[in-house]
Amino acid sequence: MSLAHTLNTGAFKGAQAGLVLVFFAFPMSVALANVALLLTLLLWALSLGGAASRAALREAFRNPLVGPALALFAWIVIAVAWSPADREGVTGFVQKYLKFAMIPVFIALLQDARVRRRCWQAFAVALLFTLAVTWLNVWFDFSWTRTHNQGFGQDHTVFKDYISQGLMMSVFAVGCAFLALEQRDSRRAAALWLLWALASASVLILSLGRTGYLAWAASTAVFGLTWALGRSRRTALVTLVVLGGLFAAAVSSPLLQQRGEVALEEASTAGQGAVTSIGARVAMARFVLQAVPHAPLLGHGTASYPVGAKQHFTAPGYCEVVCPHPHNQFLFFLYEQGAIGLLLFLAFIAVIVREAWRHEPRRRALALAFVATLCAACVSHSSFWLSTENHCLILMSALVMAGLYARRTSIDLRAPEPGP
Repeated sequence: MSLAHTLNTGAFKGAQAGLVLVFFAFPMSVALANVALLLTLLLWALSLGGAASRAALREAFRNPLVGPALALFAWIVIAVAWSPADREGVTGFVQKYLKFAMIPVFIALLQDARVRRRCWQAFAVALLFTLAVTWLNVWFDFSWTRTHNQGFGQDHTVFKDYISQGLMMSVFAVGCAFLALEQRDSRRAAALWLLWALASASVLILSLGRTGYLAWAASTAVFGLTWALGRSRRTALVTLVVLGGLFAAAVSSPLLQQRGEVALEEASTAGQGAVTSIGARVAMARFVLQAVPHAPLLGHGTASYPVGAKQHFTAPGYCEVVCPHPHNQFLFFLYEQGAIGLLLFLAFIAVIVREAWRHEPRRRALALAFVATLCAACVSHSSFWLSTENHCLILMSALVMAGLYARRTSIDLRAPEPGP
């Protein structure tokens, strides 16, 4: 075995280890995740001298997710040509979406089932730690956490913000349900269902993020119904009753009722000067939908939204909230990249759905629940533009699709996996 072969193999394995570190880091620290990602890409580039690394990359390009991801990123770059933004603004926006172009690299590194398993485990460990601290924060204060509120009915965000924590905790909760359904040991299954309950409660009663509520509701409903419908009508009926009971209990919560009333009040006062979460979103949606007919197919250009928003929203305090991004990824792509960009983004989502339907009910349910979380995130936030959510949704998309495609084509069956 030559020295070059040994170095190439070592660099490729190092890149895979770096990717595992990225999955551990992004729920807690974007800075650490970015350092780990940079190290991963550097080691992967060094490994390209080896045949195995190049073969993994060729195989990655066969994954259905790669085509829409690269096409969308290419269109984002092309849309720079007619953008009114300056060079600094355009460069920043292109960098925001750069991980779409990295998806072939991620999938190449995830060809090995052992690596996929470790990535799922790394993400789970990070969320387990976040979950534990979230609950401890009800009674104890920690100097390094994002919030310092004790008691129930308060926001107990540990890292980042309550939106990203709610999204990631919703994915974690569905993962716990997925594992619980495959357990033959009743004690392990009970422990996993307990984790699911604690994670769900942390989203619903220990967070003030309505995006988290939406993500949890969408992912839970999709997971439960997809799994049940794949088994039998009786199971589906029982699951529907259980889900109905869960949602009835959630809706009857005084905290959620209060948050719902506030949301309706905010929506009714949209655009009337006061900056509110729902009101601002309604105002931004109106602005985007009014502007789209002026550039329906091609959009106004990459990084054009802040330019147009500053001309439309002139109140300084209001503009600070609504001018950076429209808090809706679908509308964001529609405004900046037009119908072409939006259709490419929908194609990116659609290939995950199509691949999920080719698998047995439990794995199909997990993959579709992730898609539900992704869509919920994109309806209420610019999740592929914001750093933490961008890390989560793109990396998890690659992980889910790498596993689904590998199972369908039998690329790598050397190790069992906790997810797709």
